[in-house]
Amino acid sequence: YEDAKKAINLSLKNLGLDYIDLYLIHQPYGKVDEAWKAMVEAKKAGKIRSIGISNVTPKIWHKWEDIFKENKPAVNQVEFNPYFQQKELRKIMAENQITLEAWAPLGQGNHNLFKEPVLNRLAKKYDKNVGQIMLRFEHQEGIIVFPKSVHEARIKSNKDIFDFELTSDEMDAIRALDKGKGMHDPDAPGVEEMLSKYNVHAND
Repeated sequence: YEDAKKAINLSLKNLGLDYIDLYLIHQPYGKVDEAWKAMVEAKKAGKIRSIGISNVTPKIWHKWEDIFKENKPAVNQVEFNPYFQQKELRKIMAENQITLEAWAPLGQGNHNLFKEPVLNRLAKKYDKNVGQIMLRFEHQEGIIVFPKSVHEARIKSNKDIFDFELTSDEMDAIRALDKGKGMHDPDAPGVEEMLSKYNVHAND
């Protein structure tokens, strides 16, 4: 609880802001209930506009769902792309009015994903690139996407997805690419223990 309060105030100080639009629990391990309490208080105090969670799987959600009942997360930021569409998790989040926010919406440059025939066929049809087809698919699925890039041309390209719409058949074709697993498994044995060794406040 005290670490979370300290982190929020330090974030505001380092950013030079009066409030933060969205603040997440990045790794849902340890004293999640205490961290969430501090975030709820910060939101009520106007320091944070929205609070959310990240890397929360169905298993982790069921462990902590009681603490989220009164003050629900605005988003759950998880790995999401055509190869990992989080179908079970999305049902749970929909039932709780929590929006999914994607990290790795482009599969972190997975070459096999970018070579998928259906994505390339649609890119040719709509005169777009494969990345734009993926982002449009995710947008139509109701996913919040923030693709990462340091290149100005790529950043502009990633925004240029609102002048076309995939048909229902095309959406289904991309849904069929789902492999049901991603690059990172928050439930994997040893992950919580490994991450608990890091002291994020060591240099505060």
